Amino acid sequence: MATINVLVAVNVGQAVAQSNLSKYVFMVDTTGYSCNGNEGGNELVTSCKNGDTIVWNVTSLDPAEQVSIHSFGGTAINNGMVNPAPYPQYDNTVWGGRVNAKGSNVQYTMTLLLAGNTLLTFDPFIVASNPQ
Repeated sequence: MATINVLVAVNVGQAVAQSNLSKYVFMVDTTGYSCNGNEGGNELVTSCKNGDTIVWNVTSLDPAEQVSIHSFGGTAINNGMVNPAPYPQYDNTVWGGRVNAKGSNVQYTMTLLLAGNTLLTFDPFIVASNPQ
């Protein structure tokens, strides 16, 4: 099974100032293509197979500003499609989880902790097929 890395880059200052994470978060993954043209924005559709591992890595565009992953929620999490957990050596900036079920355009929610005191969310998607 494969590991799919997802980079989540955040303009922390603007997201906090505007209380709008969706407008200031940019996502890409290592699948090698943009599904539905959503790579680079906040509505990334990550394509994978049941049994793959997705690893999310969050970083600030400005290295002086702090961002970390606070939690995951939404349909993909609540129905057990994927159960992300933090990788302790990365201080909540890297989380990963095994894909446990197939599904098409299943939405999940990421809640990020910005500047040490602001929680904001956005909601990308996962598409998972069964291995051949």
